[in-house]
Amino acid sequence: MTDNLLVSKAKSGDSNALTDLIKKYSNLVLSKSCFFSKNGTVDSDDLYQEGMIGLMSAVYSFDSSRDVKFSTFASTVVERKMLSVLRSANSMKNLPLSSYVPIEGECEFRSLSPTPEETVILNEQIDNVNAFIKENFSKTEQKVFKLNLLGMSYKEIAEIIDCDEKTVDNALQRIRKKIKNIK
Repeated sequence: MTDNLLVSKAKSGDSNALTDLIKKYSNLVLSKSCFFSKNGTVDSDDLYQEGMIGLMSAVYSFDSSRDVKFSTFASTVVERKMLSVLRSANSMKNLPLSSYVPIEGECEFRSLSPTPEETVILNEQIDNVNAFIKENFSKTEQKVFKLNLLGMSYKEIAEIIDCDEKTVDNALQRIRKKIKNIK
């Protein structure tokens, strides 16, 4: 299946298509997270997580009517998401956090095709994320989360779900707190 067809199916709610896209582009996200984590400001795992959020955002915001390949679009969105995190981490308000020394060794690069074991693990992780969202996010939080992944502003989200911008902000703060507390 082509990327455009997979994206179209994922946007219409086909979780298998979304899983296929995540599998296909997870190594892209991994390689970018390894590359950007070399400066030591942000851990590669944190960048990988942000990159996966960027990939999901790319899936839901991709416009196939434009003359751009999904792979190029996804790569750009993932990279910008990671650079945004790096800019934030390098700001003066995070100075104590940005001066830590990582304990783990350097990030390893993997081959572009996942092993069967990695595929099973990735599927389990995707299932766990979907279950976590359904179990821990209210209906409003689920809507806000999806619309935020699409790159919509607080104002646009508020108009769509018929609430004020503060409600959207509060929902996103709760979502961040819930995601941060996952261990």
